[in-house]
Amino acid sequence: MCRFLTYSGPKALMSPLIFKASNSLVMQSKYAQKRKVPTNADGFGLGWYPTQDDPIPATFVNVDPAWSNRNLKMIAEKVETQHYFAHVRDASKGMPVSQANCHPFSCMHYLWMHNGRLDQFDKFRRQLLNQLSDRAFALIKGNTDSEYAFALFMDKLEFAEQASLSQLENAMEATIACIMRLRSAAGADTNAFINFAVTDGKHTVVTRFATLEGVKPASLFFGRGKVNECQEGIEFIPHTEAVQDGEQACIIICSEPPTDQSEHWTKVERNHMVSAIGNERVSQRKLDLPFQSEL
Repeated sequence: MCRFLTYSGPKALMSPLIFKASNSLVMQSKYAQKRKVPTNADGFGLGWYPTQDDPIPATFVNVDPAWSNRNLKMIAEKVETQHYFAHVRDASKGMPVSQANCHPFSCMHYLWMHNGRLDQFDKFRRQLLNQLSDRAFALIKGNTDSEYAFALFMDKLEFAEQASLSQLENAMEATIACIMRLRSAAGADTNAFINFAVTDGKHTVVTRFATLEGVKPASLFFGRGKVNECQEGIEFIPHTEAVQDGEQACIIICSEPPTDQSEHWTKVERNHMVSAIGNERVSQRKLDLPFQSEL
């Protein structure tokens, strides 16, 4: 599995959360704290929106470990953006390490990431392909379960030119429901870890989901506040304090809190969805989906 984070807020460099924080994403690529296997060295990726007037995101992906790529460091230290996705990859068993398999994936103005594994993917891969329109099928350039899920999501969203938050939420829920039905029909009875993330540059939807009742989902947290550089490094100031200081808040959704201030981060509940509108509002709700055994 992998580690990722999303940022939405005032225009800022990407380096504080990717490199400088005590538990930065690059640190998580070497020493992830909330995984049994701490290393995520099978590539990395960034996706960011250059300006608020440009709806099409830029992406930079590479198969290098995140800690060893000079271009990643340079981009993070020089590029300012108001909205970005960042991902470090631990390839699932049988999945090749290739640039085409690095997250985030993009289509139109949408970005997509996955932390998890659709276990026994070979059992239902063909059936999933049969669900796709020609347009969605053409999106797939690699061979990861994550990219197949993105193609399915775009079909559920009907490749909307403009989507509301509720449309993104509904398409996400429909995507997971379809995957679970396909897995059940194919006899894929092990757990699938489904932490999907999607954005259109303004709205962000992220899930924390496990298909079996007895299995704990992959970790996920969120916070709304201000990222501040201080003598000790990077601190995260909660929303209420940031507003009192007259600062504009940001919203961060992440596999692991990037700072040591655990009390400033909200843990996403099991089988819940986190939704954010820009940097204005973030909330979580339970996904209306059964466990795999109930299908």
